[in-house]
Amino acid sequence: MAAGTFNLTGVYRVEQGATHTFTVTITNEDGSIYDLTGATAAAQIRETKASASASAYTCTINTTTGVITCTMANTITDDITFTSGFWDLELTETGGKVVRLLEGTVTVSLETTKAA
Repeated sequence: MAAGTFNLTGVYRVEQGATHTFTVTITNEDGSIYDLTGATAAAQIRETKASASASAYTCTINTTTGVITCTMANTITDDITFTSGFWDLELTETGGKVVRLLEGTVTVSLETTKAA
């Protein structure tokens, strides 16, 4: 499915204080790998869509496999204090076109065990 038409929703669970990673494979309608050469990806979660602060993922793109990997380090999830919010993943293609690939709600499971 081409990146320009790929838009799904989902509910994700993030554990406070733990590293959170998700991957997305982008393909054309015929199943071939979508050309992600020169593209960048960004993903964030916020308590509300209008919240000034966000927790950001570090996203990498493997142009050979069409896989976007987004990781939020435990040091970032540790600072999340809300229990529900919103997330999305956007792709910026060569030429500047921005496509929202995925979006949805997020549930944050607050941790009990804290680092000493």
